[in-house]
Amino acid sequence: MVLAPDFRPGPSVASLSAAGACVPLAFAAGVAGASPLLRLRIHVPGGPDHLTDKISIIDCRDLDDDLAQAWQALALTRPDLGSPFYQPGFARIIARQQPGLRLALIEQQGRLCGVFPFHRDRWGRLHSVGHRLNDYHGLVMRQGVEIEARPLLQACDARYFAFDHMPLTQHAFAPYIGLETHSPIMEVEGGIEAYRRRLSARSAKGSSGIFQSVGNARRRLERQVGPVRLEMACKDPRAYERLLALKSRQFISTTGSNPLELPWVRGVLDDVFTCDQEAFGGMLSVLYAGDQMVALHLGLRHAGQCHVWFITYDTEFSAYSPGLVLLMGMAEAADAHGFSVLDLGRGSQPYKTRFQTSSIALGEGAVSRPQWLAQAAMAKAERKRWLKTTILGQAWRTGKRWLHRVDR
Repeated sequence: MVLAPDFRPGPSVASLSAAGACVPLAFAAGVAGASPLLRLRIHVPGGPDHLTDKISIIDCRDLDDDLAQAWQALALTRPDLGSPFYQPGFARIIARQQPGLRLALIEQQGRLCGVFPFHRDRWGRLHSVGHRLNDYHGLVMRQGVEIEARPLLQACDARYFAFDHMPLTQHAFAPYIGLETHSPIMEVEGGIEAYRRRLSARSAKGSSGIFQSVGNARRRLERQVGPVRLEMACKDPRAYERLLALKSRQFISTTGSNPLELPWVRGVLDDVFTCDQEAFGGMLSVLYAGDQMVALHLGLRHAGQCHVWFITYDTEFSAYSPGLVLLMGMAEAADAHGFSVLDLGRGSQPYKTRFQTSSIALGEGAVSRPQWLAQAAMAKAERKRWLKTTILGQAWRTGKRWLHRVDR
C-alpha cells in the first residue's frame, strides 16, 4: 500500500525565513531572506508530469513530531529506504551535534512527497547528513515520484554535491554516478539455519567454511579464556566506554588519527548509545569470554534492519577471531530480536565477503552547477583511487618516495 501523508507546513515547521514558508511560488523569489522556493518538474511514472507547489528549506532543529511521522511514512513506501540512516531519528541526532543541518521539504499538490537532509558549507558544497558517519546517502522520496538532482541543488542554494554511498535506486543521482560499489548484507530472517542455507546457495563452497572456522575459534576461546556469551542489546555504560577505548586504539594504529576525539562525532555516538525508540535507536552488542569483553559493536536499528557500524575487539584475544565470533553470534540472535537483515556497510573486506548472502548496489559520483565541476572532481578522485589500488600506481608512489629521500 502506497502511503501519501498529507502535510502542510505550520508554524512549528516554518522555513528559515518566516516569510518564505507561506509565500506563493510566483512571488517567493522577490521576498528578502526567503528560503529557496522553486517550481521543479516531478515525474510520476505512468502518469503526467506535475509541478511541485514548493520546496522549502527548514532547520532540522525545527523538525516536529508530525513532520517526523510524515517522513517515516514516506520511507515506508519504498523497500530501499529501510536503512536507519534514512530515518528522522538519525537526522535529529546529527542536528543536535551539528546545528547547520537543513531539510529540503518537497511538496506536490499540498502533500509532502520528499525530504532531503543536507549540510551546506560556505563554498556552496552539499554534504550528506552526518558526513562520513552516514552509510546511505540521498533522498527520501515517495514511491513512484522522481525529481532531478540539479534543480534540487538550486533549491538548496548549492553548487556541488559529492556522494559515495548512493543506492543505484536513487534515480535523481543515477546519471551522475561514476563508480559502482556494494554494501554486503546478511539475510538472517528465519533464524541461523535459514541464513546458513542462503549462504550455501550463494557460495560454491557452501557455508561450511565460515561456520566451521568461527565455531572452532569460539571453542578455543571458551577452552582457554572462559565461557562465551553474547549480550545483544547491552545498556551498560562501562561496556560503551570500553568500545570507545578499543575503537580509538584501532583508529590510531591503522590511520594515525582518531575521529572519536572530534566532539561532534563523540556526541553522535553518545546519543546513539542512549537512543532507544521503538522504531529507531542504537544497539550495543558485547561478546564476553568469562568476565572479559573481547569484542563489541555499536550499531543502528530500524524496522528489522541492524546496520553494523562501529565494531572492534581486544587485540589481546586476536588469535581467537573475536570479531568474527561476535558477528556470528549476532546472526544467531538476530531473529529473536526482530532483525531480518544485518547490513555490513560498504566495503570488500574478506570477512564481509565470507558472511554476505547478498548486497546493495551503491554508487560514487558528484553533481554540480555547472556539471564540469563535478566531472573534474571525479577525475581527480579516480586518479587517487588508481594510485592507491593498482600495481603501477603503487610503483609510482614508491618511486616518488625514493626521489624525495634522494632530494634530501
